[in-house]
Amino acid sequence: MKREAVSAALPAPITEAPSKEELASRLAKVQDLMERQRLDLYVSFDPVNVYYLTHFANNVHERPFLLLIPRRGRPTMVAPLLETSHVRARALCDLDYATYYEFPAPQGENWYDVYRALIDPGARVGVEPAMPVGIYQRTPGETVVTDVIDEVRLVKSDYEIGRNVHACRVIELGHQKLLEICRPGVIEGMIYAAASQAMMARILGDIPHANIVVTRAVAAVWPPSLSHDPHLVPTFGTTMEKGGPHVSIVFAQVDGYGVEIERTFFLGSVPEPAKAPFEAMLEARARAYQLARPSAVMSEIDTAVRRVIKDRGYGDRILHRTGHGLGITGHEAPYLAEGYDRELEAGMLISIEPGIYIPGQGGFRHSDTVLVTDEGCVSLTRAPETLEEVTIPL
Repeated sequence: MKREAVSAALPAPITEAPSKEELASRLAKVQDLMERQRLDLYVSFDPVNVYYLTHFANNVHERPFLLLIPRRGRPTMVAPLLETSHVRARALCDLDYATYYEFPAPQGENWYDVYRALIDPGARVGVEPAMPVGIYQRTPGETVVTDVIDEVRLVKSDYEIGRNVHACRVIELGHQKLLEICRPGVIEGMIYAAASQAMMARILGDIPHANIVVTRAVAAVWPPSLSHDPHLVPTFGTTMEKGGPHVSIVFAQVDGYGVEIERTFFLGSVPEPAKAPFEAMLEARARAYQLARPSAVMSEIDTAVRRVIKDRGYGDRILHRTGHGLGITGHEAPYLAEGYDRELEAGMLISIEPGIYIPGQGGFRHSDTVLVTDEGCVSLTRAPETLEEVTIPL
């Protein structure tokens, strides 16, 4: 069963860096939510959130970067002296700067000495749940653990959607290359190298100044002897096999925008026992596409999709939820999962990937990057789907 097609024009791909107006709009949404939560200040440590608001990307190490966001006005970046010029070169929004010397450093010159001096002891201060305890303990004021920036990131702007559309064109190229070279006897390392190289070449051709900290491309295949265990990562020497099910995973974070595409496919022939679970997976996937529309409760979607798989006799072969969010990263909120009772909204970006996993036989999962629209949803990724289409002749 092929999923029901959704009629919607795809947004145009975008490769340009965000404008100052785009970043200002994100900040305004954060500050509006801070107002509703009665926060005087919000402190962001998560590099993903810092990148989202500033276009500056960093790696976590012993010298922390801290973005202090007031309820009104311009944020302040607390950064080490070594990195301040780096922040100024990459950040595309208006920032104030508070520089500390080094860590460790003499008394008065550590990051926490500078950081604490910027916060009123009487302030109501929001902090991310992911904030390290060492920073949390040095945060003055009444601290409130809350996901303000993550909440704002759930619904994408037109600019963000355009960036993700471009990223989808990159991974489609990588997936096509993967299918071209994946044959019995070919090792994982050859597939990874060729497909990843093709994607990186496309990225650098389209975005010559892409930030290496938030740019990567990965392509791999789980052969049938492994595909029943979707997180048992193969080695570079893993060998592809005749038949199937093989499961591909192609992911890219393209200058800070993450998308994925995955397919179950067969080399040469389809084992007879694989046909029924493959069709059950397609049926569950089609049900998810049918239900994924604004106002639908995500836990209810997951329950309904699971019911399709259970009714086909594979209820004990489900290992994970129906889908997860994408955007700045390849795994983030929202979640098509039981226990997650939020409603879908137009502008959310999700994966749809119900799976069936049978030891001794293999895994069955297609995944696409899907945009929720006013009318329903539309897949931003394109690849073979039906059993005939995913059976590769040898």
